[in-house]
Amino acid sequence: MSLKLGVIGCGLKSAGYARAWVKSPLAPTFVALTDTSPASVERFVEIVRQGGEPKVYDTADALLASEAANLDAIYISTPHAFHAGYAKAALEHGLDLLLEKPMSLNSHEAREILEARERAGRQVVVAYQSSLSPLLRRMRERADAGEFGALLAVHGEVWENWQSRYGTSWKQVPALSGGGFIFDTGSHLFNAVLQMTGIGYQSVSASLDNRGRDFELVGGVFAKLENGTTVNLTFCGDTIPGCESCLTLFYERAILRVDIWGKWSELRQGQISIRETAGEDLNAVLEIFADTCAGRRANPSTAERSLHLAELWDLIKQSSQHGGECLTLQTKPGDLK
Repeated sequence: MSLKLGVIGCGLKSAGYARAWVKSPLAPTFVALTDTSPASVERFVEIVRQGGEPKVYDTADALLASEAANLDAIYISTPHAFHAGYAKAALEHGLDLLLEKPMSLNSHEAREILEARERAGRQVVVAYQSSLSPLLRRMRERADAGEFGALLAVHGEVWENWQSRYGTSWKQVPALSGGGFIFDTGSHLFNAVLQMTGIGYQSVSASLDNRGRDFELVGGVFAKLENGTTVNLTFCGDTIPGCESCLTLFYERAILRVDIWGKWSELRQGQISIRETAGEDLNAVLEIFADTCAGRRANPSTAERSLHLAELWDLIKQSSQHGGECLTLQTKPGDLK
């Protein structure tokens, strides 16, 4: 039985999922949607129309008040500043939630979402691609089985022409975005470390550079995981056109490189190097979300994990403001299996 889904936010990310999902054997029923952009609404309706005509509402509040009883779940894909408010409202209406990342602007908002989830007894799945990637899950399972030996160190990087690419977007309005390149695109790198190691962050020091803007564009983060493994991460959002990433995990008997969105992996064992290319599996997101809501699998991208990442971001900003001071995290990421 397909999910009866409401959509809050019909931008490019939502439209991309919708194009894939309407062709999936698990195609949801798009019951209702809302967005502040009439053009985005029109595009989304055209994509999903073959499965029925969704109702369109002027606001999220109106959608939830009128349709909550007819829905199983809500997908939220809005500017970051609205995530917490809409998430809490959806949970208060008793709905499971697929929420775009980052989950919240800070750890205070993240805790409020967790509290609302506990009161509602529903699921919150945060749509980090690395957490929902079948390819990365397989690599993680091989590491956990001991094939690669002990984890020794982690290095990661992500770059994008983010400054020029989103020059007129809400992403560069701090009141809507909550930050710049490192908070937006860079948050995928922070999450991928958790996904691929299964270990939470213990401490962090950071240096951020705004390059004269109101938001961070470049920077470096040095962290330690709870088992003492060192993590070095580099971010650049003001460079040549494109967007690429690489997370490298150094083990005793292997070196594993992965894309932080789960598009490819490269495993070197001795002199043998094997590369796998998967692309971004949009239908896997729907399948995993549906299975999580139905209790058929454990949630692979929990609100607890995103609370941990929210505290990490809080401390990164604080550390950078205090000359790279090393700060210790207080939260735990929950089950990272």
